Amino acid sequence: MTDTTGTTPAAAPERLTELVREAPLSFLGTVTRVGGTSLAAFPADQRNERTTVVRVDRVLHAPQAYRQLAGTEVTVQLAPDTALLNVGDVAAFFTRGLVYGETLGLAEVGRLPAETVQPHVSLAATTADEMPFSSVQRDIRNQDIAAHAQEADAVVVGSVVGLEDLGLPEFSEHAPHWWRATLTVSHVEAGSIDARRTTVLYPHSGDIRWRDVPKPKPGQLGLWLLHATTGDLASRAPYRLLHPDDYQPAQKLAVLREGR
Repeated sequence: MTDTTGTTPAAAPERLTELVREAPLSFLGTVTRVGGTSLAAFPADQRNERTTVVRVDRVLHAPQAYRQLAGTEVTVQLAPDTALLNVGDVAAFFTRGLVYGETLGLAEVGRLPAETVQPHVSLAATTADEMPFSSVQRDIRNQDIAAHAQEADAVVVGSVVGLEDLGLPEFSEHAPHWWRATLTVSHVEAGSIDARRTTVLYPHSGDIRWRDVPKPKPGQLGLWLLHATTGDLASRAPYRLLHPDDYQPAQKLAVLREGR
């Protein structure tokens, strides 16, 4: 048996992960109208069978604002490579926003048979505050952290024992405003750090370019993904933080090891 995108059951877990990565909103839904629309701002050609109205039966994953869509109707512009649908068909739809009005107009990214996602729905029903694809999203997040760690020049577990403003001249409102953190290193997972201490630069600025880069705090223990400092800054500290994922709870060390 294959789904309407040509995915075999054996390939379904990989396809599911791919779709959750690509689509910000997914749901189990039942087709209520073909060639119609639930949106005045999204008129449909009645001959266009790829404009489909779908009742949302169960939200599988979504931004917080769209987690209460169950029971409503949305208009879905079917992807060109997926099979056409009939009234009464049930499927798992993976979508992104297209039109926002009295209801949602969505562009289909992909589709899976309802039975493919049923195990996730059943598990979520027994777990408080979990959406059906919460575990898939966690797995994706862990995969991303593990992949980012592979790009780091050093990976250590350590505690922040010192912070200082380097006071470097700044010539732009977007300047990083470099500070230096001193870490006491309790474990080296990757890299060639021999000493029990190392120093790390980080942008203290709250500018949009830098605001998501970790800002170490006094006494903070964690897993640090460090990048070699280059250029003139190399004399200030051997490493720096550059990416939002460069700090993780120490427990994430297990995730990195599992990802190898």
